Amino acid sequence: MTTNYKTMLGMLALSVLLPATAAAAAVPLVDNRVIIDRSPFYSQGAEDGLGTGNYALNHPSFIDIPYAIFDFGSVSSVGSAILNWNFGSLFGGSGPAEIKLYVGNDADGVISTSDRFMGSAIDTFTYSGGEVRSFDVTALVNAALSSGQYFAARLEATVAPDDLISYYGGQFLVPSLEISPVPEPEAYAMFLVGLGLLGIAARRRK
Repeated sequence: MTTNYKTMLGMLALSVLLPATAAAAAVPLVDNRVIIDRSPFYSQGAEDGLGTGNYALNHPSFIDIPYAIFDFGSVSSVGSAILNWNFGSLFGGSGPAEIKLYVGNDADGVISTSDRFMGSAIDTFTYSGGEVRSFDVTALVNAALSSGQYFAARLEATVAPDDLISYYGGQFLVPSLEISPVPEPEAYAMFLVGLGLLGIAARRRK
C-alpha cells in the first residue's frame, strides 16, 4: 500500500469517525411570568412578561414564583438539554438567598395560578448575586416530550413567608434551554464503517 493511499484512507476513516454534529439549539420560550401566590393574591404578575427579568421572592403577604415554559415544536427527543438561569441581583440589598429549582411538564403551554405547585425539586442553591447556574435536564425534558407536553421550570425562595418581616429573594433573568439532537441512525452506521476502514488499514500495515 502506498503512503499516499494509506494517508487518504486514514483521512477518510477519521472523517467518518468524527462526523459533523449539529450545534446546540435554543428552545423557544413561549411563556415566562411570575405566579403570585399566598391568599388572597393568586394571579400572574403582569409586570413580568415574556423577554424580561422576573423575581423569586417571599414576603409576609405574597410569594413571587418565576415560571417559564419551553416549546420544542416537532422535536420528540433530545440527546442533551441544559437549562441556564442567570441570577441578576439580590432584592433590596438583602443577604444571600436560598432558592429552589423545580422542573416538570406543562400540559397547555400557558401560565396560570394552577401551575404554582408544578414540578419536582431538582436543586437548592444559595445566591449572593450575579451567579449563572446550568442544569442538565436531559432526562426530564425527554420525559415531558414522551408525554406530549411542554417542559416547564420554576424558582421559589425557600424561607417561609411567616418567618419574614420584609422581602427575601432576588431578581432572575429570563432562563434559556439549549438542546442537542439525538444522533441519527445514519451517524451510527458511518461510525461503524469508519471503524472497519481503520481496522483494514491496520491489518494492511502489518
